[in-house]
Amino acid sequence: MGKKKRIGVKYCGGCNPGYERVEMIERVQFRFNDQFLFLRHDDPDIKGLILMSGCHRTCASQDVNPTEIPHCSITGENDFDTLINWLKTLDQKGDF
Repeated sequence: MGKKKRIGVKYCGGCNPGYERVEMIERVQFRFNDQFLFLRHDDPDIKGLILMSGCHRTCASQDVNPTEIPHCSITGENDFDTLINWLKTLDQKGDF
């Protein structure tokens, strides 16, 4: 079994979330059979970054400069497939 891919997750403050942000990450973990290790966004050595905003204001992206690392911004439940496809692409590229 290979090493888990380290992905950082930054959540917004949750003032008005339109979906369950943490639950979405848990579903992703289940979908990939724990292939990824989801960590805090500021953890060293992460290879990708998920910005989990609860709405379209994208507050999770504030104070983050993800230009040096691949990232995916999520704003609602409709972005679930986008997140899945982004993680598949990262995994296939072997950028870990």
